[in-house]
Amino acid sequence: MKRYWKRILLRFDRSFSTNKMLKPILWVVGFCVSWTLAFWLIGLVWGATAADEGTSAVASERMDEVLHLMLGQSNYPLQSAMPHWYQLVIAFVGTMFFTAFLISAFSNLLSNRAASHRKGFLHYYFSDHILVMGGSKIVVGILKSIAADASLKKKDVVIVTNQDAEELWVQIVPLLTDEERKVSLTIYHGERNMEKSLRFSQAEKASLIYITGEDDEKEHDSINVDCWKLLKDLRSREATSRAQCYLTFERNASTYLFHALPEEQDTSKMETTIVNRLESIAQQILIGDDKRWKDYTLDRGAITVDSEKYVHLVVAGMTQMGYAMASTAAHLCHYPNFEEGSAHPIRTKITFIDKNAEREMKFFRGRYPGLFKVSHWCLLKNGELTDKEGNMKEYGDFMDVEWEFMEGELVDDWIRERLEKWRKDEAQILTLALCDDEPEKNIANALYLPEGFYRPVASREELEVNDPLIWVYQPVSNALIEAAKDVRRYANILSFGTMSDSYDMRLEGRITSAKRINYLYCKTNNYVMMPAENDELDELWRKLSFANKMSNLYGANSIYTKFRSMGVSTDGKKKITFDVDTLERLAKMEHARWNIEKLLVGFRPLPQEERARIKQGLEKGDETVKKRVNDLKKNHFEHKDIAPYGELLESSQEYDKVIVRNLSDVISN
Repeated sequence: MKRYWKRILLRFDRSFSTNKMLKPILWVVGFCVSWTLAFWLIGLVWGATAADEGTSAVASERMDEVLHLMLGQSNYPLQSAMPHWYQLVIAFVGTMFFTAFLISAFSNLLSNRAASHRKGFLHYYFSDHILVMGGSKIVVGILKSIAADASLKKKDVVIVTNQDAEELWVQIVPLLTDEERKVSLTIYHGERNMEKSLRFSQAEKASLIYITGEDDEKEHDSINVDCWKLLKDLRSREATSRAQCYLTFERNASTYLFHALPEEQDTSKMETTIVNRLESIAQQILIGDDKRWKDYTLDRGAITVDSEKYVHLVVAGMTQMGYAMASTAAHLCHYPNFEEGSAHPIRTKITFIDKNAEREMKFFRGRYPGLFKVSHWCLLKNGELTDKEGNMKEYGDFMDVEWEFMEGELVDDWIRERLEKWRKDEAQILTLALCDDEPEKNIANALYLPEGFYRPVASREELEVNDPLIWVYQPVSNALIEAAKDVRRYANILSFGTMSDSYDMRLEGRITSAKRINYLYCKTNNYVMMPAENDELDELWRKLSFANKMSNLYGANSIYTKFRSMGVSTDGKKKITFDVDTLERLAKMEHARWNIEKLLVGFRPLPQEERARIKQGLEKGDETVKKRVNDLKKNHFEHKDIAPYGELLESSQEYDKVIVRNLSDVISN
C-alpha cells in the first residue's frame, strides 16, 4: 500500500512542479469533485438516519442551509428557522476556516511540496530503476544513452547530487532533445557517500548504477570509492537482484590502484566496471568505432603490412588529459609493419611537449618503471638531447612504441621548427593533441601553429592521410572550435572532451566484446562458438579481477585497429577466416598490445637471461619453476611473457592466436 501511495505522491508533486496549467487544474477539479461527493454521501447517510425517525426532510433542509452558509457567506441570511445571529456565526466561521484558512493552507502546502520536489527534498518509491550518484555534466551523456536504449528509456532515472537540484535541472534540460526529455527523471539532494542517501534512493533495488561524482571536486575519486563501498555493503545485505555499476575516476592513479587489487568473490550482487573518464574521452575519438571520428584515427586507416608509414602523436601538455591520450594511443597503436629484430623497425612515436617536461617525465617514468626499462625514450631541451635510456641489452629490444619528451612550449622557435620538420616527413601520420588544463590556451595554440599545418579544404571529408590533425581539448564548450571549422583553413582542427558529451555510448558494446574475449581465453583450443545467451559469459566475467576485466576491455578496444590495418571489415555480420600468415601477423600485434597493457598497469619485465631459464624449466615441466612464475606474477608484478613474441612458449602464443582467430565472433552483431 505504501508503494502505491508514494507513486501517487510522485505524480502529484510532478504535476504541481510543472509550468503547464492543465495537470494542476485537473488535480484541483478532482479534489473538489471528490470532497463534494463525500459530503453529499455523508448528507445522504444523515438524511437516511433522520428518515427513520420521521424527520428526513428537516435534516436534509438543515444540511443544505448549513452548506450554503459555510461555503458562501453571501447566502446570509437565509429564510430559515435558525436565528439570524446564529446564521452569522456559521457564515463567519465558514468564511474564516473554509475560505481564508483552507485556501491559504492548501496554497502553502502545494507551493511547499512543489518547491521541495524541485529542490530534491521529497523522496519516493522506486524499483528496478537507474541510479546516478553525482551531478557531473557527464550525466547529460548518460541520459542521452538511456533515451537511445529501448530497454532502458522506460525506467525511472534517479540522480543524487549535493548541488541545488533545481539548478541541475536548468543545466541538463536545454542539452536534451524533446525525445530525450521524455525519460522519467527525478533529482534528489544528498551526499552520495552517506548511507542515508543510498537508502532514500533505493540503491538496493536499482538495476543500473552510475557513480559519476560532481564537477570540480578535489577528492572526486576518493568520494566515489566511499560511495562504491557503501553500495557494496548495502547491496550485499539487502539486494535481491544483480546490478551493473560503473565507477568513474578522474585521475589515472586511481585506475592504476584498482588494477592492482586482487581477485575477490563479489557478494554485493553488483558487477563493477571501472571507467577512467579522461581515458574514455580519448577512446571515443581514437578507437574508430564511432562513425563521427572513424576517419580521424591516429593511423587514418593507412598503415598496412607493407606500409612505410608510422603514427606520430604529439601531446602538448603533460596533464591528466594528456596522459590519457598518450596511454590510449599506446594501447591501440600496434601495426603489422613492425618487425621484431629489424635493423630499422617502424615504431609508433609518442611525443610530450611541456614547459616542465623533465620533472613530469620523472613522475611518468616513476609510475611506469617497467615500461621504460624496455622502451626507447629521450629528453630534449632547447633542441639538444640531454637524456636517453632503455636497457635493451638486458631486457631485449622488442617494443613497438617509443617515447620522446621535449621541454618547452609550442611558441618556442626550436619546437616550431621540429613541428615543421615532422609535418613535411611523408613517413609520419601526424596528430597533435592540445591538452593543457586551460581551454583558452589550447584554442590559442591551435590557431597559431606554423602556417603549413592548416588545411584549406571545403570539408573535413577532403582531408588526406598525411594532413596533420589537431585535436583541441575543450572540457566546457566546443562552440568556438566548431565555429572555426567553417573557416576553410581550419578544417583539420577538431575539438574533443566536452563534459556533456564525454559519456562513451559504445562502452556497453565493447564490454560485451570484452566478455567474449574472456570466454575465448577460458576455452582456448576447446572453443567452438559463442554462447547464445550471456549467462555463461557473465558468470566467467564476475570471477575476474578488475585488472583482468580491463585487460579484456583493452583487447576489445584494439580490434578495430587490427582490422583496419589488415583490410578487414568490422561490420560484424559474418565469420572471417584468416590465412596462416595473416593469423601470425595479428597474433604478433595482439602480443605487442598485451606487452604495453601489462607495463602500463604496473608489471615489470624479466631480464632476457632469466626469461630463458624460466622457458627451459617450463618446457621440462619443472614444478619449482612454475611456482616461481606464479610468485613473480602475483607478489612481485613481474611477468615472464613481457617479451618478444617469438620468444614465447607455444602455449602462450596460442592464447594470442585464439583471440585473433575468432575476432569476428567477438564483435558479431
